[in-house]
Amino acid sequence: MIRLPKSTLFSILVIVLFMLGLNLWLERNVPLEQSDTSFGVDLPGYKAAFDLLTELKVPVTRSYFRAQRQPHERAIWFVLPDFLHGEPEATKTDIKDLLRWVRDGGTAVVLGGPGSDWKRLDLKYALSAGDESSTVQGAFSPTARKIPVSGLIHFDKNPDTGKVQLKVGEKPFAIENKIGSGRLVAVADGRFMLNPNLDQGDSSVLLVDLVRALGTPVFDEHCHGMAADVSSLALFGHPRLLTVMAFALIAALLWIAEQRTWPPRSLKDQDDAPAPSIAAFVDSLGILYARANDPRAAFDAYRSSFLRRARRQFSTRVDMPEDMVIDRITRDRSLSPESSGWLWGSKEPATESELIQAVRALESCAILKHEQRRA
Repeated sequence: MIRLPKSTLFSILVIVLFMLGLNLWLERNVPLEQSDTSFGVDLPGYKAAFDLLTELKVPVTRSYFRAQRQPHERAIWFVLPDFLHGEPEATKTDIKDLLRWVRDGGTAVVLGGPGSDWKRLDLKYALSAGDESSTVQGAFSPTARKIPVSGLIHFDKNPDTGKVQLKVGEKPFAIENKIGSGRLVAVADGRFMLNPNLDQGDSSVLLVDLVRALGTPVFDEHCHGMAADVSSLALFGHPRLLTVMAFALIAALLWIAEQRTWPPRSLKDQDDAPAPSIAAFVDSLGILYARANDPRAAFDAYRSSFLRRARRQFSTRVDMPEDMVIDRITRDRSLSPESSGWLWGSKEPATESELIQAVRALESCAILKHEQRRA
């Protein structure tokens, strides 16, 4: 069985996670492509119209906000909008905002379709369906355009108010209405813009005619339920989140203040105790060995332990002879004859005081060697 190093496994995991993230990022947004928006590439969408105008160098854009947030110099196109077909109560606010925006000077181009309820925009228009093919012509399109859309919708009769700008035969197809300081252009049927119809007959030419007559379009996607992406800064700026963050900040400040109120705790015995020293260690070690009531045996045990420590300092070999260790220590000329005698074992303590004296002498050797290594 092949065993891979941990670094290799970690690298493989990072690559897999990176590829997974890249795959998720590049994954097709199928619901969006099937939508009835300017992103839709299937039957109900009109992305082909958006791409056509882009290829013609028309600076066409999209909008995801309500009409009240739009500049009045824009011409906003609403292609088969939900507010002409959806539940009246659900679309009442959007319609109210749209009409207010038009009165303030905006231009709205609303393209309906079969079943559109124009009364919601205060336009009392009745609808009728055309034949297999229709011819559209008028002020917006001086040249007759053949639109092979079966049952193309048109208005039944000329309106009491408003100006007919396009006709299908003798029936109105596009009516321009002055509302306040702005205008609302009602196009009876916008299906000629949809993906399956744009390349049929003169549909694409009629689209260009409308753009030439009404200006650069801004396709509204808010009427199809779409909304703009929310940035991280906007999320942090949400009032509810700001309230939570404010409470968290206050709690943190109170905790910090509480921590600074009390002095740092300390152990009194530890503060009053003398600093550790080698002298105290030697004295305590000598007393412990002396309690064995056999100074010679205690010294032999201590001496063996001392030499083991010295052997680890001089060499990594555990079998380094004892004579060699002692010889390395006694090379120092500053070593006293007394310490040398205790090292070689030529002297043995007979009393407790001599045991303490011997331990002190050997530990002084260790201190000496330690200072030499530091130097």
